[in-house]
Amino acid sequence: MAALADTLVRTDERIIAIAGAGGKTSLMFALAHGLRERGERVITSTTTRIRVPERQQSENLVLRSDGGYREQLEDGLAQTEHVTLAEQRLPGDKLQGIDCATLAAIFAASSADRLIVEADGARTLPLKAPGEEEPVVPTATDLFIAMVGLDALGLPLTEEHVFRPERVAALTGQALGSIITVQTIARLAVHPGGLLKGCPETARSALFLNKTDVAQGREKAEAIIGLVRSMAGNRPDAWLFGSLKKNHCMVYPPD
Repeated sequence: MAALADTLVRTDERIIAIAGAGGKTSLMFALAHGLRERGERVITSTTTRIRVPERQQSENLVLRSDGGYREQLEDGLAQTEHVTLAEQRLPGDKLQGIDCATLAAIFAASSADRLIVEADGARTLPLKAPGEEEPVVPTATDLFIAMVGLDALGLPLTEEHVFRPERVAALTGQALGSIITVQTIARLAVHPGGLLKGCPETARSALFLNKTDVAQGREKAEAIIGLVRSMAGNRPDAWLFGSLKKNHCMVYPPD
């Protein structure tokens, strides 16, 4: 886990926001564990909604709706160096997130070294386009990671496989129901309303192509990166690909 954190996160990047689809929650907790292995204290949270974490993901859950949450937060950070913070529990084993300003203020007043925020939802699907009000990213974010699941390739552009398929179709010029290709993902990456939408100007951006454990996964990732690098539009500062399932991540060589 520490190797994954070392690959993705620079020393001065204290607030990390993760958006997109294809493994956001897994990445958030993998990074938290890796940073904790380095002796850092980490808060994981959301500005939208997430599922209640399993114990292996996060041992400490603190709810702002409970009295004395600040003391609980500090106790958890002291005991295990990792706390998941949310507003309150919701039906369906979900957690309500905290607004950006409040979350940033809590982090600034805490003893935590890092804050990792899941900034949108995707219904566990491998590909999405952000909505009008998405993602919900703290303005002080230092590292913005946009995610895509490579298992979306070869699937039809429908609601069964894509979150907001009509939006993906509009941004990429692709017909609903047609097959998702490397061109689809590359066009979505560079479009101003696509994968990097919401990234603060002061943040470093990264495109993380997850699930290279699919057939020819690395080749597919490199094909997408090659296309993105040749296109005009929004381009990330860093390209990464790997498999969270196998705890593996590589940085693609820069320009």
